[in-house]
Amino acid sequence: MNHRRCAPLCALVTAVAVAGALAAGAPASPQPIHDAKGRGATGLHGVRYCEIFVLSGALPAVTVKVYNTIGLSRCPSAQWKAFDANELKTELGAIGIVLNGPRHWLMDSAFTPAPGPVRRFHAMRLRLVAKLKITTAAGLVQTPYTPRTIYRDNTFTWDKGRTVYELVAPDGTRYVMQAYSQIVDPHLKAAALPRLGRRIKPPAGWHYRVRVLRHPIVLTTTAAHKPAVIVQDELQNTYQREG
Repeated sequence: MNHRRCAPLCALVTAVAVAGALAAGAPASPQPIHDAKGRGATGLHGVRYCEIFVLSGALPAVTVKVYNTIGLSRCPSAQWKAFDANELKTELGAIGIVLNGPRHWLMDSAFTPAPGPVRRFHAMRLRLVAKLKITTAAGLVQTPYTPRTIYRDNTFTWDKGRTVYELVAPDGTRYVMQAYSQIVDPHLKAAALPRLGRRIKPPAGWHYRVRVLRHPIVLTTTAAHKPAVIVQDELQNTYQREG
């Protein structure tokens, strides 16, 4: 078992909540503006973040709580590298821990009507942003290009004029990249995303595309009635279903 990651649970990593070169015209160092009550933020595009997944229970009723640094920090590298998944698992009495990051947001803003509580993990503060329910052993494995349901209440917005990166499924369903990952490839940068289609290998019928938005994309999800549906590519970049 890897010292820092919890295998095979590390395959579970799915960015959920609520992307580092930026698009032309954006500032070199994005400065997001956060709501004082933790309900949302603007200026998120390009901002670094990390997540900790805490697994509890037992099959067929495993719950995964997702904690995110959004609005609290940019996941300082020294603090993040100091985490040990096995040590956290023992400390928290969890059945598994996944260290999911670093990642970089690609939407422009995010909003939630009811922010989750903030919890301290050693020197780092993270907010509860989502939950997953897992009922089978297969559910513990995140297979690339396979949809997964995330229960959360929020709205993600990509502004008009933003360049977006999408996966299009064989039935025409579109998934927009909400975050790029530096987990598999620590050197992946936003500047490489326009050419990512030459690198990733989607299944037959899927394709990667790049487009500039003529109109904003606004994706609103609710845990009770319209949960988010996400997929990842083999680099663990995360895409959310549109519509």
